[in-house]
Amino acid sequence: EYAPCEGIIISYHPNYSAAILTIVRQMAVQMTTLGQAKAYIVFQSTATRDSTLTQLQADGADMSRIVPIVSTLNSIWMRDYGPRYIYEGGCRAIIDHTYNRPTRTSDNNFPIVFGALKHHALYTIPLIHGGGNFQLDSLGRSHATRLIVNENPTLTEPQIVNIWRQYQNVDTTLYTPFPTSVDSTQHIDMWVQVLADNKVMVSDWPADAGSTQDVICDDAAANIFPGLGYQVFRIPARSVGGVHYTYTNVVMCND
Repeated sequence: EYAPCEGIIISYHPNYSAAILTIVRQMAVQMTTLGQAKAYIVFQSTATRDSTLTQLQADGADMSRIVPIVSTLNSIWMRDYGPRYIYEGGCRAIIDHTYNRPTRTSDNNFPIVFGALKHHALYTIPLIHGGGNFQLDSLGRSHATRLIVNENPTLTEPQIVNIWRQYQNVDTTLYTPFPTSVDSTQHIDMWVQVLADNKVMVSDWPADAGSTQDVICDDAAANIFPGLGYQVFRIPARSVGGVHYTYTNVVMCND
C-alpha cells in the first residue's frame, strides 16, 4: 500500500453515518490533490453519485481524477473485499479471495465487477478471508493472523502459506490474533502497518502492559519483525470501554 499507485477504490455507501461519509469525501479530496491519484468511488445509485460529485467539487477534489462507479455493494469496507493486485508479465491482474462475510454477496462480487471495468485478468485464490488481515511488502514478505486458519479449517498453516506463495509470490508469517474481546475482526491491520520495504509500524499498549494484546505486539516488534529485517516503529493503542482505538489501520496514497 505504500508503493506508488494509480488510484484507490473507496465505497460511498449510504447506509453509513454522515460523519463516516464525510471522512470518505475528505479521503477522496486528499487522494486526488495531495496524492495525485485517482479516486474510484463506488456509489449505490446515480442519484447518490450526482449529488456527491457536486459535494466533492465544492470540497476541492480534483474532479479529473474522480472515477465514479455505480454498482451494488453491501458495505463500506473496501479493503476487506476489494481487489488485490499483482503484476503478471508486466500487466496488472487481480487476485480475488472469498470475502469472509458470506451474507455480503455483492461485496464479494465486486472484484469481478471492477476487473471487467478495467479489463484486468482475475484469478480466484482458494482462501476465505478479509483483506484487512493481509499485509505485504514489495520484497516478497506478507503477514496475517491465524484467523486465516480458523476461516479455512480444511487447510493447514503450511498449505495456506503455500497458496499465497503460488498466487501472490510472497512468503507469509502468521501471528497470534488478538482476543475477540479486544478486537472482533482479529485482522492484522488493526495492529500492524507495513510502511516501506523494510519499515513497519506496530501497536504498543502503555495502559495495558502485560495484556494478551501487549504480549503479541511486543513479541512481533522485538523479535519477529526485526528477525525478518524490518525497522520497527511503535505507536500507542488503547482498549477503552470495549472499543479498540487503533492508529495502524490507515490508508496511504503516494507520499
